[in-house]
Amino acid sequence: MALMALVVVVALALVASVRSDLAFFFARGAVADLGDVTTVAAASLTPNTMVTVEGTPLSSGTVRYRRVMTGDSFVVFPLAGQRTVFVHLSEDAARTPRTTYSGRLVRFADLGGRLSAVREYLATTMEMPVTSDSYVLLVDETPASCWWAVGLAILAALFVLVDVMLIVRWFRPVDPAAS
Repeated sequence: MALMALVVVVALALVASVRSDLAFFFARGAVADLGDVTTVAAASLTPNTMVTVEGTPLSSGTVRYRRVMTGDSFVVFPLAGQRTVFVHLSEDAARTPRTTYSGRLVRFADLGGRLSAVREYLATTMEMPVTSDSYVLLVDETPASCWWAVGLAILAALFVLVDVMLIVRWFRPVDPAAS
């Protein structure tokens, strides 16, 4: 019984942890063109939206990392002239020089633990003013790329539904006349 209750709590926590991905999947707004990143005020940025921004990569602030499960390599770097918006893209895509980036704009805090090590490295080792309220542009990420969050939420909801039904059934009074 305790295990079923624990599964319900963990499944609900799992759904809560991907809520920004779910919101992004169901948000079908237009891509906002922010223009040159040096003219963008941090207060005017809306997290969890599709944006296009222009800026020159600051290569001295580039951090490279590899995902353990997939082996994919990525880079994160600020754009020159500001320290509020960082760009995240695959290492292969970073090899092609460009100054226009389009994708999902999120705060580091909204990513949970996904880029926490990168944020910590930028803040401590590279001494960049990166906080949980700094923004990262996940290049080429569209609402359709968050389909996995919907599947995960459905799976978690099924676990919750089955466990709640079993818990209710366990505590349902037994009719003595039925036996």
